[in-house]
Amino acid sequence: MKFRQPSDDELWFLPLGGSGEIGMNLNLFGHDDCWLMVDCGITFERQANGDNQIEMPDPDGAPQALQSLVGIIATHAHEDHIGALPHLYKRFPKPIYTTAFTAGVIRQKFQGAALAPEVQVVDSYSTRQIGPFKVTWLPITHSTP
Repeated sequence: MKFRQPSDDELWFLPLGGSGEIGMNLNLFGHDDCWLMVDCGITFERQANGDNQIEMPDPDGAPQALQSLVGIIATHAHEDHIGALPHLYKRFPKPIYTTAFTAGVIRQKFQGAALAPEVQVVDSYSTRQIGPFKVTWLPITHSTP
């Protein structure tokens, strides 16, 4: 399905996973012909035999968005927010912006992978311009920094 790109006076939200469910968070924000990915996680589905199967969002529903992706934000180091990065990153190798702790976890997840991600560490209360997006990092109490 083709759709027009968001203009410079629009902000679009396109949830591909994690909205209305727990797990496999992947959301896209569109503005000024560009897209920003927020999180790229997995979830676990229990099979009839008791085994857990990993499931992740399918970004194929938004190919135009992935073609004009300017970056990825990893909000924190939970698997439902970063677990799919090693599996899907080769399809959209853009800089990953995150905190120091989450950056360390992401780098560990990519050890031994053929593709090492570009990870940009950001400090709390700092602001980064990522394409047309101005993003400020605010610390929030959670079980991981």
